[in-house]
Amino acid sequence: MKTNRFNLGFVGFCLLAAAAVAQAEDFAQMTAIKQKSVTQGFGQSALPVLQRTAASTPEQVSRSLLDKLCAGCAVTKATQGSNLQITGENVVLSVSADATSADFRNPAVQAKAHSLAKPLEGKMSQAQLEQAGRAFVAANLSGVIALGPGEQLVALSTDYRIEGLQNLSTGAVTRSVVANRVLFGRTLNGVPVVGNGSTVVVTFANDLSVESFHYDWPVYKTTALSGQNLVSAASVLTRVQQVLGARTGAAVTSTVRVPTLVEATSPVALNLGTTLQSLQCGYYDAGAAAGHAQVQPGCVYHAVFLDTTGMRQGYAGAVPGGLQFQADAKWPETQLLK
Repeated sequence: MKTNRFNLGFVGFCLLAAAAVAQAEDFAQMTAIKQKSVTQGFGQSALPVLQRTAASTPEQVSRSLLDKLCAGCAVTKATQGSNLQITGENVVLSVSADATSADFRNPAVQAKAHSLAKPLEGKMSQAQLEQAGRAFVAANLSGVIALGPGEQLVALSTDYRIEGLQNLSTGAVTRSVVANRVLFGRTLNGVPVVGNGSTVVVTFANDLSVESFHYDWPVYKTTALSGQNLVSAASVLTRVQQVLGARTGAAVTSTVRVPTLVEATSPVALNLGTTLQSLQCGYYDAGAAAGHAQVQPGCVYHAVFLDTTGMRQGYAGAVPGGLQFQADAKWPETQLLK
């Protein structure tokens, strides 16, 4: 029997298969954030502007991580771009220049992941992944994932890397899980941080060995700037509508109505051919790589545009949430809406 093996990737990002399309699974916390954002906006009147800072240096971060992950390993260090790059036996670690973000992978675990494949229906549950992720963070990342007063680490979503095996004689496709990923975020006094900042992603093989992790976890300080009064849910949706109109070229022909909680479970119609798939409002932190100096209130959007030829295009970004907001050259939407 001839077979063809192919990797379908993490299903939360993209999965195209003959049998079905699977989606990432949100935890209740993420579902609540999305529903509240599209129906209530921020749900409060004002928020402060924050500043990203680091509590240590790249060298200190690398030592803290290696002491837990590979104590006594022989490693080499180099500068790659502006990041500190560390390599050794079964260790590839990169720490950002501002020491707030790091990426790690274990080539040995990556290499064995396929041999540990299990049927799709046997994938790890959300509860198992959350428990494993929290245990890993507590045991290995406690030196870099610190929580301040009023801060919480919250489980947001899970997804899975799927491999497909096709029988070339019959065309039948079977799918197996080879890796399992869990995403955590952070809330500050109950307000979520949205965007790429304040995230921890851990990928496990099926034997719970860690294949990789990524985190972006700054220390936040209140700036000398006064807090921002926040716009309403209707104004948030109008800003998203305006931005997407500019990005897609679709005319803004009607006012967006704030959906009910029931309606919020479905995509929200914006412009002609444009639907809002999800919205998350809170402190918008684009992450270390984006280079934003400040963390302002904002709402992350994901939308789909269907053009006149039937081609689907995805759009993502964030709109500012302040009635008066700080223009940021690295945040395009603040330029479009100023």
